[in-house]
Amino acid sequence: MAFPAIKEAAMHLKLICSLICTVTLSACATFPDGGSGGTCQQVHGSAQLQAELLFGRDIQGRGQVTDAERSAFMAEIVTPRFPDGLTTWDTHGQWRDAASGQTIREDSFVIRIVAPETPETLERLAQIRSAYTGQFHQDAVGLLVSRLCASF
Repeated sequence: MAFPAIKEAAMHLKLICSLICTVTLSACATFPDGGSGGTCQQVHGSAQLQAELLFGRDIQGRGQVTDAERSAFMAEIVTPRFPDGLTTWDTHGQWRDAASGQTIREDSFVIRIVAPETPETLERLAQIRSAYTGQFHQDAVGLLVSRLCASF
């Protein structure tokens, strides 16, 4: 008489395992059009990379990167590498200094670039980061990269 209860429990366990596998696989799926179910194609989009570059403005021993210096950097370094467009905004950031353990807060800015996923795109992003760290004596420029569907 215990067999029907065991059989029912096994069926429930199978159903739960199937649901878990389905959810897990769908979360890992990638779509060639950059979106699920053809959504990217429906909005006439294409698979792209979105890069957000995070720039601190404080220069140790000197003060901040000025608006004029930032404008020149954008005109001379960033725009020639991504002439099709980008977005910038001012923000405030913080990070922990590894040497002192202190939390450092500073004015900063972000540049968002949407571009094709190519080795050239990644190289141009690296050039921008290297130019900024060298010119403005920064330890690093943060980079966040994600894949998305874009339509312009």
